[in-house]
Formats: sequence, C-alpha cells, structure tokens
Amino acid sequence: MRYAFASPGWMAFMHGLVTERVRRFQTEAPDIAWSICEVFTDPPAELSPHGSPLAWHCIVKDGAVTFAATETDDVEFKVFIDYEAVVPLGRYDTRGDPARQAELGAMAQALRDAGKMRVIGDRSRRDPRVGDFHDLIARVTA
Repeated sequence: MRYAFASPGWMAFMHGLVTERVRRFQTEAPDIAWSICEVFTDPPAELSPHGSPLAWHCIVKDGAVTFAATETDDVEFKVFIDYEAVVPLGRYDTRGDPARQAELGAMAQALRDAGKMRVIGDRSRRDPRVGDFHDLIARVTA
C-alpha cells in the first residue's frame, strides 16, 4: 500500500513504524531515546484545506512513544521544509546504496541552499542503533 506524503495514512504508517522499532528496542536497547519534528509548509489543499502547515513529531523515551500529527519545539531535531520540495526526497529510495545515500544528502543540501529547508539540531547525534527509516518510508510514499 502507498500513501500520499504526509497524509493521514502516511502518518499512521510512520507511527506504526516507530512503535514497532521501539518495541524491538525494549529488549535490545531499552535506553534509546530520540525526538524529531517535521513541518511541511504550503501543503496541497487536499491535505490542508486552510493552507496550514502539516507536521508530525515523535518522542521516544523510556520505551514509550509519543507520536502526533502536530508541531512541537520540544525535540532534538526539527525540520521545516516546503511540501512540494520534500516530496521527491520522501519518495527517493536509496536502496541502501552509499552513492544513492550521498545523492539524497546532496538533494537535501540543495534545498537548504535554496532556502526551502531549515534544520534545527543535529540528526547525526542520534543513537546509531535507531537505524534509518528513510527507505522504508520511501517505499510506501506515493
């Protein structure tokens, strides 16, 4: 099944993905904690009839997941990005290929350079045991 980027179905998939990953950590690494918020500006009318930005945030701490389709500042890593600009990134499956991962990084950097993306925090400080969610998300993003 595929979902429109940042749609309610996409958000439900994200919530499930994070919850499943945290469930696995309960025995492997119960001390893992991370938090993220993404805000998508200028979304299409079918997803935001009033033109309000779309957002989601996730806070993982002490084995619990707080996930909501809202914006928050109480996170370690936060991204503000133009909706139309982020969709190609959201659909880009790196297939675990380092060259494609570098290309995805370059695409993101180009958006920052163009003023279409702003990042607060340092995602590289996230515990590496969390792993990467990007390709799984890309495979379900329409």
